[in-house]
Amino acid sequence: MSKRRSTHGKRCPRCRINIGLCFCNQIVEHITNTRISIIMHHREEHLTSNTAKLATMTLSNATIYPRGLPEAPFSLSLLNLEPNVLPIYLFPDDGAVVLDQHFLDTHPGPYHLIVPDGTWSQTMKVRRREPGLSEILCVKLSDEIKGEYKLRRGVREDGVCTFEAIAYALEILENKEVADDLLRQFRIMNNRVAKSRSAFDN
Repeated sequence: MSKRRSTHGKRCPRCRINIGLCFCNQIVEHITNTRISIIMHHREEHLTSNTAKLATMTLSNATIYPRGLPEAPFSLSLLNLEPNVLPIYLFPDDGAVVLDQHFLDTHPGPYHLIVPDGTWSQTMKVRRREPGLSEILCVKLSDEIKGEYKLRRGVREDGVCTFEAIAYALEILENKEVADDLLRQFRIMNNRVAKSRSAFDN
């Protein structure tokens, strides 16, 4: 058994890191007009490096939908798309539209932000494998945005993690104040998880 697994019973049940580094008292929940649906590969559920869970803790309108389970396959119908709400799929696919002021001017909301979660190879497959997703307008962040996520090996230098992507998208779809506070909370998580790993790797 690894040192990390042996500490499972000593982790906070909410933020899922060592109780001594728990950051739950730093978490602030935000209410947004934008709905956020995260399509998460089921293998990500118990990983402390996964940031989708933080989204559901900090955003009242965020929900996780697992995929990849044979006994409970994902279906677009689970997202309950509403007729007067524009669904947008956040991923840098070819042909994706940049989220910026021009997007807001040409595609008025309200919005339903759909975000794939998992490793890069997992998320690349989601839109083409899940029926109906390819018909949803695909959007991406500006190339100028650089991620700060360092909790996994092999992270793309030009990529951002799920939570960062959501925060930067909400900077456009909602407001900068919400995005700034989400990133503040993300940095706390990033720091605490890294410290927890360092403590048990030594």
